[in-house]
Amino acid sequence: MIRHIWILTYGTNNLWSSWIKAYHFKDSNLWAAKAPCTCSWNWRKLLHLWPLVHPLIQHFIGNGSSTFLWFENWHSDGPLLSKWRSCVVYDSGLPIHVTVSSIVHGDSWSWPVVMSIDLFEIRSRMPSYNPNSNVDDRVRWLPSSNGTYSASTALASLRSPHPIVSWFKLVWSPQNIPRMSFILWMAIRGRLSPRDHIHKYDPMAVTTCVLCNSHLESHAHLFFLSVYSVEPFGLSL
Repeated sequence: MIRHIWILTYGTNNLWSSWIKAYHFKDSNLWAAKAPCTCSWNWRKLLHLWPLVHPLIQHFIGNGSSTFLWFENWHSDGPLLSKWRSCVVYDSGLPIHVTVSSIVHGDSWSWPVVMSIDLFEIRSRMPSYNPNSNVDDRVRWLPSSNGTYSASTALASLRSPHPIVSWFKLVWSPQNIPRMSFILWMAIRGRLSPRDHIHKYDPMAVTTCVLCNSHLESHAHLFFLSVYSVEPFGLSL
């Protein structure tokens, strides 16, 4: 999902990204998009992930033509509309979907001169470097040392740290079949759907084990107590 966001915003154009931009962002931009009531699950999930991904992407301004002024992370304080009130857009006299190029004049910053405390604070905290109208904007993926997106750095940035469990080598061994590792991981965490789980949602459902047809089908029974799991493990030991 996060890779799709990277492709949509900063990757090379392809048929999928071009269609998404034409269909969903006719009069808007990616960071201002709202999830409609009738959108697909995948699209809604992408929209919910964007606020998490936003701080991980840094823009370095050249001519400012490819960076949205109010929505993207180019300012020293991050996306402007994430910190300041939306009335700052009205105070500036600039459109909501304008790019940073509107405040770039040659090799210097050029904000509209208006009486606004918010705009004064924004101007006082501009990036330490000057723009360059002859250079394109650059985008950097902050979690990566080389600035390029990778799935491993995205995962490390977004997941909550947890202690290493004692069984991780058993499940995620390089010699294991990935599909089997995933099933085992789900079983250890109690996230499969044996019949005792289904019974919670359907009281009329059959709960006896599909293998032995005599005991309640549960995680413990299927993987540790059933004769079909005990005997093979006993032979292997």
